[in-house]
Amino acid sequence: MKKIMTIVIALLIPALLSAAEIKGVVLKVNPGENRVVLKTERGEETYETTSETKGRENIKIGANVTIIFTEKDGDPKVIEVMGH
Repeated sequence: MKKIMTIVIALLIPALLSAAEIKGVVLKVNPGENRVVLKTERGEETYETTSETKGRENIKIGANVTIIFTEKDGDPKVIEVMGH
């Protein structure tokens, strides 16, 4: 049982570490290119959404959002968008 738990933890850690979270205000939305631009504490940042992105209905210009994303192929891909 201890081995199984160790394996499960070892498999989950990379997935948890690869996701990040950032808060900001939606400045621009480009549905044709699946991109959203946020104003964050670091400045303007662009994120890519996919058909699998949860909470896409929260992406509206001026909305305060929290985005959970991963860096894949050098581009931040949005996993989920949560409105405040």
